[in-house]
Amino acid sequence: MISIGIYLTERGYVPEFVLRWFIRKFSLSRLVEADSEKRKELVIKALKTGPIAENTLDANDQHYEVPANYFKSVLGPSLKYSCCWFDNNESTLEEAEIKMMELYIKRAKIEDGQTILDLGCGWGSLTLFLAERFPNSVIYSVSNSNDQIKFIQEKSKNLGFSHVHASVQDVNSLDLPTMFDRVISIEMFEHIRNYKLLLKKIKNILKPDGSLFVHIFCHKTATYLYEEKGEKDWMTRNFFRGGIMPSEDIFSYFEEFIIKKTWMINGTQYTRTLNEWLRIHDESKVNILKTFKKHYDRPLIHFHRWRLFYIACSEFFSINNGKEWYVSHYLLSPKNNVD
Repeated sequence: MISIGIYLTERGYVPEFVLRWFIRKFSLSRLVEADSEKRKELVIKALKTGPIAENTLDANDQHYEVPANYFKSVLGPSLKYSCCWFDNNESTLEEAEIKMMELYIKRAKIEDGQTILDLGCGWGSLTLFLAERFPNSVIYSVSNSNDQIKFIQEKSKNLGFSHVHASVQDVNSLDLPTMFDRVISIEMFEHIRNYKLLLKKIKNILKPDGSLFVHIFCHKTATYLYEEKGEKDWMTRNFFRGGIMPSEDIFSYFEEFIIKKTWMINGTQYTRTLNEWLRIHDESKVNILKTFKKHYDRPLIHFHRWRLFYIACSEFFSINNGKEWYVSHYLLSPKNNVD
């Protein structure tokens, strides 16, 4: 039955209100299955063993090696592929992108002259924002996507940002030439399968008074893996293979860092971000299909898969008025370096 529903949805035959109703029901049923202390303990234990990240090639195929023109068509002007902050009902997506990045600067205590690592930099929204704001800083950007790094390098060259250094790297084997005042990670830990090892690596590249700032989406209590076990695991299969849904308290289970401060951002901020992407996606259908035809054998199916992705994510971030799944910010200091 699920396979029939997915087949019809990927061809655009299922009305949006039906999709949203089903997704809410499915999300809540999954939560009942995932939200147990025993399961959480097992996942936390797993996050202390094995490689830092799994299925990195799949992650590229699912998100990061998607044609750059697609993201230019759908995201805001900064190409911020993560939750934005809408001040009010009149805020535009462009304003919301900037507002969230301004929050990063304030909460991470970023200052001009610092050496900064943007770990998992995406399309360079934060890297380029920091480069403009802090001309005396040196900014390193790391992604495992060739397309993303090429885009950042070209953009930096055009803007005259000689203080930006972008490189393609696998997080399993990070090789960085310097120590950092700040390491910033925006929606990357959701793709990490060994938190302990990555946190240890980050600790080793921070200066004595350095800090790690993290932005993740999370559940208020549950921690679970995205695994493909059957036909119902559409999200894992198409968008999140090797991923994890962390709990808000995830970093308290690891001894490498001390949590200095935490901020909770209501999930409805992500719902609004996703609905904006969905709106632009629908309005740009003709151009998106032209782009997809150059890359995929079935462009219309890929178009509707992205629609379903935005709808699904927007729905579960809105559950319980945005207090079930949401976004958290953390400022962390290496344990031995805490005042």
